[in-house]
Amino acid sequence: MIRTISTAFIISLLFFVSCGNETGKPGDATTTDSAAASAPAELKAINEEILASPSNPDLYHKRAKYYLANKSFDEGLADMSRAMNLDSTKAGYFLTLSDLYFSVNRSGNAKAALEKAITLDRKNVDAILKLAELYLYVNKSDKSIEYINQALKIDQYNAKAYFMKGMNYKDLKDTAKAISSMQTAVEQDQQYYNAYMQLGILCAGQKNPLAVDYYRNALRIQPKSVEAWYALGKYYQDVQDWNNAIGTYTTLLKFDNNKNAMYNLGVINLLELKAYNKALEYFTGAINIDPRYVEAYYGRGVCYEQMKETKKAQAEFETCLSINPEYAPAKHSLQRLK
Repeated sequence: MIRTISTAFIISLLFFVSCGNETGKPGDATTTDSAAASAPAELKAINEEILASPSNPDLYHKRAKYYLANKSFDEGLADMSRAMNLDSTKAGYFLTLSDLYFSVNRSGNAKAALEKAITLDRKNVDAILKLAELYLYVNKSDKSIEYINQALKIDQYNAKAYFMKGMNYKDLKDTAKAISSMQTAVEQDQQYYNAYMQLGILCAGQKNPLAVDYYRNALRIQPKSVEAWYALGKYYQDVQDWNNAIGTYTTLLKFDNNKNAMYNLGVINLLELKAYNKALEYFTGAINIDPRYVEAYYGRGVCYEQMKETKKAQAEFETCLSINPEYAPAKHSLQRLK
């Protein structure tokens, strides 16, 4: 991973960690007795390892990764300061440091850590791809693709590299290249859930029936993925395959109280099946999940209007405007009714 760093670089990179632990000595890294007593078992075990070997930088790095996984970013940064005061030559430390910086929206510091990692180990694919991901995040696709290609020269079968290249092409609106890159990603890793989802989204945007296969592959990997079931239902709805749309949304609702699936079922029953009472049930279900769901109130208003229940329709449209006074469909409908 990484090997050697100047003391000046470390100090500049970690200047902010001085709060509450100015010396950065190994002995300062233990938790208080009360905190230790209430710590999770995994953290307790790491703390005990540190107490037994307080000069082992790998243990502080191990605890920093625990803090990163549990979103305790300040604690993680403090532990990385301790680890790197003891040993500033390991690439893995800088990768963890970059993740921590990124998690607290310090992208400049994350970039500096990754660049240092790469100068220490020019074949570190993880560091190269993290830097490519950072450039993707700040919408610099040219630099991102440059680093991705650099990673692929080292590891031509790296699925993540092809996935990230696909995401760059997607941002650049080059759908054909985005699909090609994502397809290569799943060729390298047939369990790549995110790549199948992106392929589904890209094909659905073209109303290409291959979207169904890609979403079903995503569901093969994560059978209860809310986003995959919803996306599949939305694809069927967009291509006016009402039976499959209803069936897919209904399956989703068996294990997730999904307000959007409920709302879309209301829309299908209202506009396509003219089943107004059924549509009312679904819109009401969506409102029960989210009492401020303006579109669902509007859907109920349209149902009542179609059923010639003008007063009820008017009340629903007024409710829309009480939630969002600028909601234009409700304004127009009220003017029409009055």
